[in-house]
Amino acid sequence: MIRMLLLAMCAACTWALDDADRNRAKAELRTLASESQRLSRAFNLVHEIVGPSVVSIRTKERQVELTWSGRRIREIDAGEGSGFVVAADAQQSWILTNAHVVLQSDGQNGFLRRRDGSHVGYDRLRVVLHDNREADAVFVGVDVQTDLALVRIPIGGLPAVDWADSDQARVGDWVVALGYPLGVGYSASAGIISATDRSTGIYEAIGGFESFIQTDTAINPGNSGGPLVDLQGRILGVNSNIKSSTGVNIGLGFAIPSAIARRVADDLREHGQVRRGALGVKLEEIDANAARALGLPPAQAVRVSGIDPLTPAEQAGVRAGDVIVGVDTAPIASIQQFRARIAAHRPGDSVALQLWRNGARQQLAVRIADREELERALAKAAEALVARATPLPNLGCRVLPDTQGLILVQVDDSGLAADGGMSPGDRILAERGLGKLTTAADAARLAELREGIIQVQSGRRVVWLRFRG
Repeated sequence: MIRMLLLAMCAACTWALDDADRNRAKAELRTLASESQRLSRAFNLVHEIVGPSVVSIRTKERQVELTWSGRRIREIDAGEGSGFVVAADAQQSWILTNAHVVLQSDGQNGFLRRRDGSHVGYDRLRVVLHDNREADAVFVGVDVQTDLALVRIPIGGLPAVDWADSDQARVGDWVVALGYPLGVGYSASAGIISATDRSTGIYEAIGGFESFIQTDTAINPGNSGGPLVDLQGRILGVNSNIKSSTGVNIGLGFAIPSAIARRVADDLREHGQVRRGALGVKLEEIDANAARALGLPPAQAVRVSGIDPLTPAEQAGVRAGDVIVGVDTAPIASIQQFRARIAAHRPGDSVALQLWRNGARQQLAVRIADREELERALAKAAEALVARATPLPNLGCRVLPDTQGLILVQVDDSGLAADGGMSPGDRILAERGLGKLTTAADAARLAELREGIIQVQSGRRVVWLRFRG
């Protein structure tokens, strides 16, 4: 026992410093603290530069109360989020935030709509500035597919933010989240970028675009709509959501990248809505085994399963079966990533599609079309095709002859073709008794059958289907 006590005392003595060692340790600590203070000063400056642009957005609802003396309308707090100034003139300022901050939710990652299809906002948006000035905001525009909204306040001269290029963000980069979390007031939190091009499925119900920057920076309820900032004081993203079993931060926060947010903010300010681009490709994801069989690295990849006619993809020479491995310099591993990359561009922009075709890498320049214009052109072309097509009443569809088969251009919802899962763009390749079908005469012969077995191609899948009228 005495020996053990002596050993413990000797071990404790090894931690004791004499005066000379203590002074050396203090000097080293001062040096290290001085170096770390440079990073602290960077965080100070981020707050000083960006903080005045960050605002609190308080949503309010009006409630009607029936009392003995009549009706009384009172205003109640509905929630609080954050936002930041993206533009300003002498009379007014424009503030970007999340759509879910200013629109009423349906409780299922979607938004409430009126009978006319418009979204339901809160009765009042009260914006509180960094210097405690307040003003009511009005809607400029909302884009639910990116979960972004732009509002305007009648206070001018506010400092607008600078934007960073989120495509240059790297895992491990320091970032700062600014906003108004949990009703405690303006706050800053620091962390790193944990991942890029991350999808969580939160916008799947509304067909949204997901290519999030993931961060371990503390993001909590109320931070939504606030900026994620790099150490140069530039906006890398818009804090939007978290993954948590408790409802508060556990280190999994997600921000909409600036490549998307900046374009949406500009479009909403200039046009009140976002102009979407399109290429005209149908996509499917393939797993690591399929990628390896194609000679690609063993990772998830995106393959072209079909191409719409008269679209930029067809005109540029994209083919069914091509694997899209990148857009410009950004790698693509999922359909969500591809959609988000295209969403970051405006109609009229040209992008470089990096393709894997026949065991070799190729690059094609493709001009992005305006989605609405493209859909109108396709609808007009489809009407012309339907007028020329041969009706198959026994199957409930209309077809056009092609060297590879009969192309379906119209499918009746109540017909046998629809029941069999067939859709426009599929091909009827053959009928067991008639053989290969490639001409208008073949289509007419098929139309006379009351029953038969047809070979149908849908994308890369070919099946035989039996029908009986």
